[in-house]
Amino acid sequence: MGCTGEGPTTCPTGTEGQPYSLTIYLSPPDPNDPRGEDFGCATFHATSGSFPPGLSISDEGYITGTPTQAGTYRFYLTVRLDKTEACASSCGAKCSSDDEFIIAINPGVPKLTIGPESTSPGTMGAPYSLQMTATVADPKTWSINSGTLPPGLALDASTGLISGTPAAAGEFAFQVLARVNSDARSDTKALSIVVRDPLGVLGSEPFNTARRAQGEVSVPFEAMLSATGGNGTYTWSFTSGTLPPGLTLADGAIAGSPTTAGLYRFTATVTDAEGRVANYPARILIARKLAISTRRLRPAKQLFYYQAKIATLGGVLPRTWRIVRGPLPRGIRFDRSFGLLYGIPTRAGRWRVTIEATDSLGVKAKKTLAIVVRKKPAARK
Repeated sequence: MGCTGEGPTTCPTGTEGQPYSLTIYLSPPDPNDPRGEDFGCATFHATSGSFPPGLSISDEGYITGTPTQAGTYRFYLTVRLDKTEACASSCGAKCSSDDEFIIAINPGVPKLTIGPESTSPGTMGAPYSLQMTATVADPKTWSINSGTLPPGLALDASTGLISGTPAAAGEFAFQVLARVNSDARSDTKALSIVVRDPLGVLGSEPFNTARRAQGEVSVPFEAMLSATGGNGTYTWSFTSGTLPPGLTLADGAIAGSPTTAGLYRFTATVTDAEGRVANYPARILIARKLAISTRRLRPAKQLFYYQAKIATLGGVLPRTWRIVRGPLPRGIRFDRSFGLLYGIPTRAGRWRVTIEATDSLGVKAKKTLAIVVRKKPAARK
């Protein structure tokens, strides 16, 4: 039994990654069948040793397949003769036999496989790069075989680097083709790149466009910071500064009742599920609780012009005023916009009035004051 009719134990050499075929012969040869006189009754089996990976032997004695690993392989083949009555007349009482074979598999040209298997998402307006990979180092030419890259990105034909600054959001599918310059090896890889809108933060009232807000001691405060763009779940934190005591940040909501007046600067930071970060530097001015600070009004003189302004502490501008109790002296008026008493009193006497101030947050403060109008001195004779 051998690789040819002459039965050598060393068989033709194969190459890794290339199809291989070999016919096993029996000896002695038969004029009617070059594979041997007993071939019609024989079956072939690999029974021991190391058979080349990727190859197999059929019952009819054909070794075929594509070798997957280089090396020298020594193995035994067993031929078994059929003992049926039909074969007995030609094969007689012959027994099975074993023979050793050697097949050398040479290293093949490495297969080209390109990657990566996936891509990372990009951000519109932010630099992006993706390096294509290959299993062989031979010089290659890279190209986009189908589909399109995100606008703003390009593929370097020599290095396989996809880079640039995405100019539009969306998902962009494409196929990359790589060809080895020195031979016919090539491979393709289907990929897609998702480009997200930039991550940003918007603040609701009472924050204005300058990211400033006002509050007042003991007055409930609530503002919402909303994330835009990015992707997935947002996580909020502070990266600098502090909130006014009594306020907290949770899921983008700044809420609570401030307890201490002052100016508070801070930076709120939001991070999306893909690691993008956006900052919101802001400041909150907490005013003292609104109060009327005027303790007493200076006296007025009958028939003389009089003016007195009601003073306040704290609160958030603008303020409005009103008289909630008691008449004013005849001839005296009250300016509701400025908290100003003015006019020429016509009668002497004493009047008690309750004045209320209201600030822009709706906080009210009241004070009862006395207005004394002194009688005009009598003219001297």
